Amino acid sequence: MGRRPRGRRGAREHRGSPPLRLCGGLSRRPRLARVQSGRRRDRRGDRRVDRGFLEPPVPRKTGGEQVKPVLFQIPTPFGTFPVSSFGIFLLLAFIAAILETRTRTRRLGWDSGEVVDLSLYAIIGGIVGARLGYVLVNLRDFAAAPLRGFMIWVDAGLTFYGALLGGALVAWVYGRKRDWRLPQIADAAAPGLALGYAIAMIGALLYGLNYGRPTHVPWAVMLFGEPRHPTQLYLTVAALAVYVVLLAADRIPRPPGRLFWLFVLLMAVARIGIDVFMDSPHVLDGLTLAQVAGFLAGALAVVMLLMGGRSVPAGQAAAGSGVEPIAPPSAGGSHG
Repeated sequence: MGRRPRGRRGAREHRGSPPLRLCGGLSRRPRLARVQSGRRRDRRGDRRVDRGFLEPPVPRKTGGEQVKPVLFQIPTPFGTFPVSSFGIFLLLAFIAAILETRTRTRRLGWDSGEVVDLSLYAIIGGIVGARLGYVLVNLRDFAAAPLRGFMIWVDAGLTFYGALLGGALVAWVYGRKRDWRLPQIADAAAPGLALGYAIAMIGALLYGLNYGRPTHVPWAVMLFGEPRHPTQLYLTVAALAVYVVLLAADRIPRPPGRLFWLFVLLMAVARIGIDVFMDSPHVLDGLTLAQVAGFLAGALAVVMLLMGGRSVPAGQAAAGSGVEPIAPPSAGGSHG
């Protein structure tokens, strides 16, 4: 027989808590770990292990067979640093967008170093705008823990239109100092943005973001324990289609800025249609928040396309190119 606990309190605990049955007829009582302020007390050596700051990022729902939010972990002196699948594919998306934009601007005579600098600054602005938009949309969730809004490795929530606004603002500030025109910058970046979006959505599938509703279609994927629409792959295919359309439209003479607004319109239409299959709450008359934002962005894009389609610059039409050439930036970046 096991040793009886000493004292009246121990006797009550012994009578009140049934033992945990194990194989072989043995029994033992579960050892409870003390959890306080996100820290666990380890009985071996009485060490405290912080589980709050470097907690691996997980999707909002768990239990999915094909969800892999953490690809691998890097050991550090402060603990293991998780590398998320969405973060890796987001990095690949940035690289693809920069390379595509640099290739397109090279034939315009733009300096490659200036283009890369602009792209990096725009990416930083896009991340800030995307994260800020996500926090504002989910402000109630972050009100209790404001610092969690900065922990993108814990909750990798971003918004597409916030990224566009943040990146466009930084590009406008950067280009204004060099007398560059924002419509030309936007046209040069539009195909790269579509290509990068397609790559990023593959990471969203692995991470468990933008998941679809339960379904029994033959191409369904197992997410969170049940077959669902692979809406992330729908978005990837749609973005690749937009990329091809933009490359074709780039051969047609047009006013500056029109290619970018065509990108906004096509992506808005794609998101409105694909969101029908997403497992997202409705916020307005049966529409999701992404659909409402898509209608607004699409309407703005239509207005800008109609306003910008009145005339084509003579030099641009004579050149037969869809992009109006501009003078390359000098070493000091003073010419536009």
